[in-house]
Amino acid sequence: MSKRVLAIVAVIFLVGALAESADQILTRSDPRFKPARVPLALPDVGSDSCVGVPVIAGLPYADSGSTCGFANDIGSYTGTCTLASIPYPGPDVVYQMNLGGVNDVAFSMDVTASTGDLALFVLSACGNGTTCITNSQDSIGAGVGPELIASTTYGTGSGGTFYVYVDSYYAVGQAGSCGTYTLNATGTLPVELVEFTVE
Repeated sequence: MSKRVLAIVAVIFLVGALAESADQILTRSDPRFKPARVPLALPDVGSDSCVGVPVIAGLPYADSGSTCGFANDIGSYTGTCTLASIPYPGPDVVYQMNLGGVNDVAFSMDVTASTGDLALFVLSACGNGTTCITNSQDSIGAGVGPELIASTTYGTGSGGTFYVYVDSYYAVGQAGSCGTYTLNATGTLPVELVEFTVE
């Protein structure tokens, strides 16, 4: 059999195969048609633990999330924070920031329409409320805010690692124990730094 004949036979088989596959392609009018699902992008939210930290590079930084479904890891904040007598038994979410050199960072948290009575804390050790450096819990009540922490210098010399907690005054199961928030961080970081991580 010549090469030309073989080529013609191959083309006939190919056309037949294409026609058969075309019959298998479903259109939107076919009841068997199912559109392909596009995976939704997951929000970049804080974590319930101090392990496995995704990196967020640079400021300004913004993240929207919810404390609902998280555990209570810190029940009180002392250190240089002014909350020694106030318990925080609600679910908390933590963010990590690695800062190099001397730098100024400000935090704000919008809780508009949130079901949670949330507050904001900065710690020097993850999971340890006694290392609280600064906090904002001035706006009391579910969905009342924003919470604001003014621009402050964190770390000197080689810098350090700090943890930002979103926590609740009310315990899990109580009204106001959890809700949505938008955390913002702004400031000026040294050129050599620029590393923010979310836990």
